Amino acid sequence: MLSGFSAVLIAAAALMSCALCAYARSAKDFEPATLVEAAQYIPCQDACFALDSPASAFCFRVGDDFLVGEQKGYLHELKSASTDDLSGKEAEIKAGSHFISVRMADYPSMKLTRGSLYEGFKENGCIAEVHKPILVHANASRRSPKIPGDAIAIAGSGRGDFQPLYLWFECIPESDSGTIGCGRWYGNGDSDGKDWYCARTVDGKPVGSNFAIDPLLSQAGRLVLTSGAVLQHDNRARTNGKLDRPGEACR
Repeated sequence: MLSGFSAVLIAAAALMSCALCAYARSAKDFEPATLVEAAQYIPCQDACFALDSPASAFCFRVGDDFLVGEQKGYLHELKSASTDDLSGKEAEIKAGSHFISVRMADYPSMKLTRGSLYEGFKENGCIAEVHKPILVHANASRRSPKIPGDAIAIAGSGRGDFQPLYLWFECIPESDSGTIGCGRWYGNGDSDGKDWYCARTVDGKPVGSNFAIDPLLSQAGRLVLTSGAVLQHDNRARTNGKLDRPGEACR
C-alpha cells in the first residue's frame, strides 16, 4: 500500500505531466532568458525518508513569460555557486512539455524537470507558474456536491502526509467579529475546518465586503487579493469557531 507521501508524489507528477502540456512553449531553439530566482527546498517537507535529497527550484523570465523547473539533488554540478549567486544570471533555455534545457556562461548545462512545487518564490510571475498546473488539475476534477458552488481552488503545500496540493476555499465576511471566515474543503468534499483573516491587508488597509481573491497568487494560509494586497491572518484564539476574547482586536 502506498504511503501518504508516496501518493502525493505520484499525484503531483501525474498532474504536472498532463497540465503542463497546456503551457508548453512552441520554440524549437534556445531562447534568451533571465534566471529570476533559484532556491533549494525539501519537496517532502516533514515526511522525508532518510536518503531524500533537496531539490533545486528555478524560475526564468523569457520575454513577458515565466517558466519554472527543478532538479533533484544539491547544486554540486554548478561548482561552488549558491542559488543566490545564480539569481539574475543571463541564460539560454529551450522549454518542452516536460523538460527545460538551460545553458549559462561559466556553468555546466542543466536539464530541469518542467514545473515545481516550491512555494518560496517571491516574484508573482514565478508563483503563478507554480500554481497554474495545480489549479488546472483542481478545476478539471469532478467537484464534490459537498463543496459550495462559489468556492475556489487554492494551492496547498502539496508536500508530506495530509498536506494536499489544493483546497477549496469559500471566504465570507463575518460582521459580528469583523473578520473574514474561510471554509476549506479537500478535493473529496471533506471539510478541512475554517480559517480566519482580518478585514484588512497586512499593510493596514481596510478590506470591503466586495473583495476578490487571486487564486493564482494565493496559497493555503496566505490569501492574496486581486489588487495584489495580502490579507492579514487573524491570529486570535478560538474555541469551536468562537473567539475566546470577543472584545479583542483582530491581529
